[in-house]
Amino acid sequence: MVLCAAAVTSALVAAAAAQSTPLRHLQSPQRAEIARAGVAIPDSAVSTGSASLAVPAASWGGAYRTSTGESVRIFASSTYPVDQAVGQRWADFLASLVHGSELSSVTVFLAPGPQVERLCGQDAVACYSAPDNLLVAPGEDPDAELSVEAVLTHEYGHHVAAHRSNAPWSALDYGTKRWASTIQVCAKARTRDLVPGAQDPVQYEVNPGEGFAESYRVLNERKAGQAETPWRIVSDVLYPTAAALSALELDVTTPWESEAASTLSGRFTRATRTRTFTIATQLDGRLRMTLRPSAGTRLALDVFASSRRVAHAVGSGAVSRSATICGQRSYRVRVRAVKGSGSFSLAVSKP
Repeated sequence: MVLCAAAVTSALVAAAAAQSTPLRHLQSPQRAEIARAGVAIPDSAVSTGSASLAVPAASWGGAYRTSTGESVRIFASSTYPVDQAVGQRWADFLASLVHGSELSSVTVFLAPGPQVERLCGQDAVACYSAPDNLLVAPGEDPDAELSVEAVLTHEYGHHVAAHRSNAPWSALDYGTKRWASTIQVCAKARTRDLVPGAQDPVQYEVNPGEGFAESYRVLNERKAGQAETPWRIVSDVLYPTAAALSALELDVTTPWESEAASTLSGRFTRATRTRTFTIATQLDGRLRMTLRPSAGTRLALDVFASSRRVAHAVGSGAVSRSATICGQRSYRVRVRAVKGSGSFSLAVSKP
């Protein structure tokens, strides 16, 4: 084949340009870098009803078997040269974080900043889609004061929350059950000190979902034996105490799943017309009670939070009442005989 001089010149120019363009490489992780989080992590959440995230077809990677025997899906942008060894190291990095069975459901896509922005939104350095179990993060440090390891660990905290229950609230918005109860998320949300689910730049720092993800990063930072970096990502209201981090770790390794049921009972006579119980409520959530009197007895049920009555019922048959536990660590329950004598049972369900 004969090439004209213009074609040869164009080819040479293109080759020279390609050589002058620095080749990107997927960064290899180091656990110590989890601690490099000196600036905010502007991420975004893709929720149900939003456009789904997907790993671009041209990406490389796949499922990697980790040193812990688990399988993790890691993909990297085609911008990066294929390097399965680095992909394996990222899978092992994730497995080194405090985690549970949710690890096997996550898919991680690592890409250069501009590609991350196209998928996650303008100015976002990462994002997480709960419906897709997909975490998009940079493959290189987004900032001199912010490592990709810190970003990925923070984002994985969102994945943990997505696979935990904090009924009647969303763990993605409120954080996990024990952590949120320790931090007093419900009570602080009522006073607007915290704004669950907030994604706008102004309220981002008082979003407890972000506070949970950042606390998760701090937990892993400490587990890695690193000195704690200044708390700059979210509000000081969300700064984790030792008790909060212990609660968070328990939420990850031994997830709260459902309410626990118990039954209280007693008997009324002509001399005894009132019975009072104290119900300890260590976790926020829903308190449910069902009072069942024996035949021929009419009873009154009153539930108090401190001195304030929060529920009342009277009946000759079974009566049920519920209350939202929001920072209250015990309730006083009074059962009173309005008519007749006999036994009763009080079924209690609480977190």
